[in-house]
Amino acid sequence: MKGPQERAMRAAVLKALLDEVKKAYDLARADADAGMVGLNQSFGVKAIEVRLPGHDAPVAQVTLSEPKAGFVVDEAGFLAWCKQEHPSEVQVTVPAPVESVRPAWRKALLARMAVEPDGTVVDGETGRVLDFVEVAEPPPPSTRMTWKTGGREEVARAYRDGRLALPDLLALPASSQE
Repeated sequence: MKGPQERAMRAAVLKALLDEVKKAYDLARADADAGMVGLNQSFGVKAIEVRLPGHDAPVAQVTLSEPKAGFVVDEAGFLAWCKQEHPSEVQVTVPAPVESVRPAWRKALLARMAVEPDGTVVDGETGRVLDFVEVAEPPPPSTRMTWKTGGREEVARAYRDGRLALPDLLALPASSQE
């Protein structure tokens, strides 16, 4: 039976390794994201399957997201515009009287917004300029990894079988004292 010292030592070692694995993962993920962006720009690739040595079936899939531009709404300006142009779409909540735009109408208006070639945001139905809305730059592309059925288990099996060299994958840095 393990004593408190052995249990604490195991927890400390695993935590130190977890921290290093997280750093290695973050670097690997950034590298994979950059690689996918490059493949997409060069060849239009949007997804790749992940395979392990000695296993023919894919264990995961990495898919590139292509974020779209969004909108930034000046809430005070939006409320003022609605009070003037669409007063029936403004609601007041109590006990402290708070005015806001009805959520359903807000969603409908935001869904029909359009962007003119000069970057002006307009109501897609009426063509009226919505000066309380600005176009937000889209975030950079990123990837999403999804496991195939049994994929995680196959990674564990590949580790146990010696098909994965964790020291090479982790590439833990040498300590500053070495």
